[in-house]
Amino acid sequence: MENKEYSISIIIPVFKEESTIERCINESVDFFSNHPRIKNYEIIFAADYSGDRTIDIIKKEEVSHPQIKLIVNEKRLEKGGSIKIGMLQGRPSDLYLFYDTDLSTPLDEFNHLLPYIDNNDIVIGSRHMQGAEIEKSLHKTLISKTLNLVNFIALGLKIHDTQCGFKLFNRKALKLFKYLTIHSSAFDIELLYMARKGGLRIKEIPVKWSDSDVSNFNHFQVIGHFIRDLLKIRLNALKGYYSDYLQDPGE
Repeated sequence: MENKEYSISIIIPVFKEESTIERCINESVDFFSNHPRIKNYEIIFAADYSGDRTIDIIKKEEVSHPQIKLIVNEKRLEKGGSIKIGMLQGRPSDLYLFYDTDLSTPLDEFNHLLPYIDNNDIVIGSRHMQGAEIEKSLHKTLISKTLNLVNFIALGLKIHDTQCGFKLFNRKALKLFKYLTIHSSAFDIELLYMARKGGLRIKEIPVKWSDSDVSNFNHFQVIGHFIRDLLKIRLNALKGYYSDYLQDPGE
């Protein structure tokens, strides 16, 4: 249905983002306010306290933009934990979307994901499919593909790119976040693993993506944490943790 309109909750995790947050707010409000397929929206910034001006900037913008909601976590939750809180505290919507403040995936890519959501439960951006346009350093590309290979070996998850931070969900898929246990950068893996186990429909779409080059991650540490969390997901499955999720009707 080309003219169908949706309500949408947008969740954006934030931590030490004072250099990117104003651009993110301005572009997000402009894009969704003027989108012909969006009838109403909210933008939830789920923030870990960082000691810089990020939270103050959002509070200021919150006053002039009623669509903006700020959630400040009392303790450090990391990216996955922040997105979980934002998803579960948002208002009931038709769709749920998360992306990063640096807008590494341009907001226009939302228009490429949207046509597939009526026939799928989750539509995710992919940097590794044919047709994707990426600007990324060689070593980061190799790290990303290595992590995907490790993920396939450990969990058998046949997805080209689990880690692209641009993912769209329908209301049926919202229940995934109730059972999320991984709060690190591997949280996407657990979401998609549960989705596959539960028979949810996942569609990958190639997107544009550019490396913001503002992260200070220790890549060896990230890989170590990634492998640790894959083992945790595997152990959760063996212990039957996901049985409650599988029995949850959702919505």
